[in-house]
Amino acid sequence: MKWIKKGLIFQTDKQYDWMTSHAQCPTAIVLEDRIRIFFSARLENHQSLPTFIDVEKDNPQKIITLNPNPVLERGRRGTFDENGIIPNYVIYKNNELYLYYAGWSQCKNVPYKNFTGLAISRDNGLTFKKYSEAPVFSLNQHDPLSATGPCIVLKNELYYSIYSTGIDWLEIDEKLEHTYQFTYAVSKDAIHWVPSGKLIIDSNSTFEANCKPTIIEQDGVYHLWFATRGSHNFRKPGNTSYRLGYAYSTDLLNWTRNDSKAGIDVSDEGWDSEMICYPHIVKVNNKYIMFYNGNGFGKSGFGYAELEF
Repeated sequence: MKWIKKGLIFQTDKQYDWMTSHAQCPTAIVLEDRIRIFFSARLENHQSLPTFIDVEKDNPQKIITLNPNPVLERGRRGTFDENGIIPNYVIYKNNELYLYYAGWSQCKNVPYKNFTGLAISRDNGLTFKKYSEAPVFSLNQHDPLSATGPCIVLKNELYYSIYSTGIDWLEIDEKLEHTYQFTYAVSKDAIHWVPSGKLIIDSNSTFEANCKPTIIEQDGVYHLWFATRGSHNFRKPGNTSYRLGYAYSTDLLNWTRNDSKAGIDVSDEGWDSEMICYPHIVKVNNKYIMFYNGNGFGKSGFGYAELEF
């Protein structure tokens, strides 16, 4: 499998006063006449709030509209999402749109904590209401540091979530860097989750961080792409900055990793020449489309690629 890059779609450029930079973690739904892509823009204080653009189904580079306001606001003081909200994944359930999002809060001894909240929409994402002030993927005996970035698959009336659990905070070059790996949880209602406590995809090193999985199923095989980085100098261009990894499975629980088959890498130049990260795949008119971020963790915006079998 190979991904054919189609180009940049959107870059935040202070289109509205609150949108200072970044268009991070594109997370899409396919509607009857358009694709709606949620993302987070950063405020002047570097905190994040989500909004969306609508693009044409036949030409995702053609933007129909940019939503002018955030679709969710930060939580009140002391809550898990008081300092920022970043979209992670969306599913439809009972004609409602479930948006799972990373909420983060600043800390004293480590830079931040982040867990996963749920917001529900009854109008295809024009407006949302938070399910709770508390996260649905939260601190527990298996996820003591963080729990974010779920990708959710419904199989045999049971919801499976592949998500990142925090592993450690490493002191590197006098700075604390977070590492995280994939685990899974199951749920009957997509709200109350039972974590497994099992790591399911091999890590290449103790310095690696893997996040934002996205999954498609073909002929009984699940294919998973994800963002992967190292911990040394990963904010700069180089081998440790974000790339896309790949793994496959037949049961969603046992995975074989082979990053050489990801089918996509950084470009020679341009908006995604230094890193690629935070993928999200949707099926549009019998084609698989991957939306993803490029340089600067989304500072350069997001674009898309089409899957070629």
